[in-house]
Amino acid sequence: MLKQQTVRVVQITDSHLHASQEGTLLGMNTLNSLDLVLDRVVAERPEIDVVLATGDIAQDGSVGAYTTFIGRMDRLGAPVFWTAGNHDDREHMSQALALTGRQSMARSVFTTDDWVIVLLDSTVPGKVYGHLATDQLALLDRALTQHSDKHALVTFHHHPKSMGSRWIDKIGIHNEADLMAVLGRHTNVRALLWGHVHQSSDEVRDGLRYISTPSTCVQFEPKSKDFSIDTEGPGYRWLDLHADGSIDTGLTRVEGVDFEIDYSVKGY
Repeated sequence: MLKQQTVRVVQITDSHLHASQEGTLLGMNTLNSLDLVLDRVVAERPEIDVVLATGDIAQDGSVGAYTTFIGRMDRLGAPVFWTAGNHDDREHMSQALALTGRQSMARSVFTTDDWVIVLLDSTVPGKVYGHLATDQLALLDRALTQHSDKHALVTFHHHPKSMGSRWIDKIGIHNEADLMAVLGRHTNVRALLWGHVHQSSDEVRDGLRYISTPSTCVQFEPKSKDFSIDTEGPGYRWLDLHADGSIDTGLTRVEGVDFEIDYSVKGY
């Protein structure tokens, strides 16, 4: 348990790394873009309490991609916890943790004096869309019950609400109602946080905050009917979780870099 008033969080998501350092997504070298994002994190966030890596760590699901990611996260000097995305291979993630001695990165619940952070696995093997299985919903219910005296941040890979984009909304969490049923039994959840959509959003509905975060590589155009690549740069999100349950958050994107991107591609 971490003891302090404000918990300083950095979210890194959708790095889409490969076994090869030359690997690309839609023409962009994903390791290079991750390194540039981490340069910004190091420069801007000298004190970090926890890093949340919210899925699609790898594009090719290789052990090499995961070990590369783990090595890069060492730059941040803070505990890192990750959860899988639809491009990830959970068995290879486990192998990489064993090889590097970082099994604690797979931890699902992290507590401080005032907060509980819950990381859920929303992946469905072989599918792009998300689903929170019974065991994940039970994990969430237990954590919120056990830590009912704490404010809660719940995070996963897929989006639990409409993003106003036809193609993206087909591949979100398909059993959103089951998630909402669990959340409805508790009063301590302050925010839901995810990746997957490669774009930023921040909205409050019925007192619950919904937050998505840009990828560390290619971005997707918001509100697009069909698959479309945005011109925004790679980025990360920071969140300051305060003792009273309030959250300050912001984004930083890499600027001034002419990334190679193939805008003609119609899917990934």
